[in-house]
Amino acid sequence: MRIDIYSDTVCPWCYLGKRRFDLAIAARPQYEPTVTWRPFELDPDIPVEGVDRETYMAARMPDQARLQQAHAELERHGDACGIRFRFDLVSRVPNTRRSHLLVAHAARHGLQAAVKDRIMRAYFEEGCDIGDPDELVRLGTEVGLHGPEVRNVLILRIGQDGVVAAERHATVLGITGVPTFIFDGQYTISGAQEVGVFARIFDQVAELKLGRGVAS
Repeated sequence: MRIDIYSDTVCPWCYLGKRRFDLAIAARPQYEPTVTWRPFELDPDIPVEGVDRETYMAARMPDQARLQQAHAELERHGDACGIRFRFDLVSRVPNTRRSHLLVAHAARHGLQAAVKDRIMRAYFEEGCDIGDPDELVRLGTEVGLHGPEVRNVLILRIGQDGVVAAERHATVLGITGVPTFIFDGQYTISGAQEVGVFARIFDQVAELKLGRGVAS
């Protein structure tokens, strides 16, 4: 089966959804899905240098009690699947275009999922500024990409047309929130579903594919 996943690298529910999705794939080794991570920018208007997170969140969610409650919920869900959210370490909200360029570059080297995971772990668990080209070069190199090549991609914005086209296609598909998972271009679910839910969806899509094969 083919699975396209739209997400943003600064979306905590996307990180949680990726981890649960990965665990579901591990629980269904009989399937070998082709997974493609697609870009989605929750706030493309953030300046390229990023903004102070405390100021940004105060404007977006002025109710601090509600914000703390949301963080506590994410931390609880994260603990259950091996993610340690450290919102106290995150000081910047980056523009995520560069991180999506890195993910797209990694796809050309068969390292897309690994790079996606490393970027999100760096942001949510280590407090790294993933809008900083130097940080992205470091992260890409850690996963196995060639550092100078990564830097050229980020500085020259190589592959940006493809990233922009993918984001526009998300709009055409009616995607307004992430994470969004599209199976075989036909079946769509949104949100950081539980591991068991993802596993059942894998089974259902596989059964539907088998049924279509028998019918033909």
